Amino acid sequence: MRLLLLLLPLLAACRYTFLPLDPGRPLPPERPFVVARLLPEGKEARLLLKVERLPRPGYLHLKWFREEALLQEKALFLEGPGAHEARFPLGSGYHRLVGLWEGRPLFQLDLGSPSLPDPEEVEDQGDGEEGQEGGDHHAPGHP
Repeated sequence: MRLLLLLLPLLAACRYTFLPLDPGRPLPPERPFVVARLLPEGKEARLLLKVERLPRPGYLHLKWFREEALLQEKALFLEGPGAHEARFPLGSGYHRLVGLWEGRPLFQLDLGSPSLPDPEEVEDQGDGEEGQEGGDHHAPGHP
């Protein structure tokens, strides 16, 4: 009997220390999966949206921008997988559509090219000494 009591801690060390041995099927992701395309059609842009996976019904908020200006907002109520469509006014310049699900960005689609500064224009960057008064502002040994 004493021998069994002495061997009991050793036998317990041989058992698996985690449960369950088979974790089962993983939970589906909480984020929706969509395929979105933005197509220019004359004076409109058409959003083609295919919902592949949706964890729960809710609103997809769409924000339509020209350059940095917000032009239009729409909301689509999504109940499950399926196809959806929306149209937005399209003018000249760079346009961007942002899709938000539960306040988080889900996708961004662009049409056109963003207006970037001209690389040929050289801005006067100064010599870095504006606003400094009197004295020598260079490091020792620097001309």
